[in-house]
Amino acid sequence: MLNFSEYQKLDGQVTDEEVYIKLERDALKLLNAATQMFYVKNNIDEDRDEWRVKMFKMALVAQIDYTNEVGASTEYDMSQKAVKSVSIDGTTVTTEGTFKDSSTRGIYNIALDYLYQAGLIFGGVDVC
Repeated sequence: MLNFSEYQKLDGQVTDEEVYIKLERDALKLLNAATQMFYVKNNIDEDRDEWRVKMFKMALVAQIDYTNEVGASTEYDMSQKAVKSVSIDGTTVTTEGTFKDSSTRGIYNIALDYLYQAGLIFGGVDVC
């Protein structure tokens, strides 16, 4: 969806291309799920809505940079990193608020905002 050169032009912060490739793959999984696979079903290069394409790519950059910063690129990894302490007998789990407060289902809230702006997140009921 977004090659490394284009990512850098959009002010992406990851400097290692190999790291970028993994983070982009994981970010795409999350964003595709959130957008009901819009750009799996539709070719982004053929989309005439330039605003939607730009917002999706900006969401992708934001998600990649976020996951690079927190050191976890999947929802599961983030939930595991968020655990601060566990008590087996008392069944106590304490979590770090940072991940929970800045993301929703593993997607950085800023990336979600870009997707909302583009109309790629639909919260209603399809009547077709």
